[in-house]
Amino acid sequence: MTPESIRTRLHTRVVGRHVHTVESCVSTNDLAWKAALEGAPDGTVFFSEEQTKGRGRFGRVWSAPKGKGLLLSAILRPELGVDRVPLVTAMGALAVADVVGDEARIRFPNDVMLEAGKVAGVLVEARFIGAKPDLFIVGIGLNVNAHPPGVGAASLGPDVARVRVARELLESLDAWYGRLEGSLRDYRKAWRDRSAILKKRVRIRENGKAAVGVVEDVDPLDGVTLRLESGHLRTFRGEHVEHLELAR
Repeated sequence: MTPESIRTRLHTRVVGRHVHTVESCVSTNDLAWKAALEGAPDGTVFFSEEQTKGRGRFGRVWSAPKGKGLLLSAILRPELGVDRVPLVTAMGALAVADVVGDEARIRFPNDVMLEAGKVAGVLVEARFIGAKPDLFIVGIGLNVNAHPPGVGAASLGPDVARVRVARELLESLDAWYGRLEGSLRDYRKAWRDRSAILKKRVRIRENGKAAVGVVEDVDPLDGVTLRLESGHLRTFRGEHVEHLELAR
């Protein structure tokens, strides 16, 4: 993939205004951070064919076969209140889910799932000046033509054109980005509609402790609300959830 092939017929307002591609890097988030701190503008995107040390939430590793997926990071500079920071992760997950298709579901807070397993993950990193965020790096790993061996992973298919998916993903991300500072209605509805866990029994680990219950509600800002086995309701915010899985 080249910047020219991605930008051809790309219709976005901000995201993808500047596109860079590399063959290999440690992490696309690292490339984006370096460029952002040097003044790269809002909407700049970095793609790589390979990451040698791609990272996920809580220090986990994101691995993908070289040249078979999309590994990208976008530099975003929204005027966003601190209370809306969790929306940025939701934005990335919703954009990916829209591209993957109607069958895609979001496993709170940042994984996009197909029936066969995880097809994508989103990692958001932010910088705060004082108490207000001023810079976000939105990293996305999407399995397109193949996925790492083993259970629990999925991909879109061997014949899917990565360049087309890249354009569609940038356009979807741009559309959700345009709604980031407006009404929450679209975000909240799409988040519930795409949920992989609503009304299901799950196990959540937070601060090293596990809780089990049925998911009563999911919200991109408030988090996931469980009805615990005791009957009490408890809400877990996405930034604090270390692991979530379906419970038997």
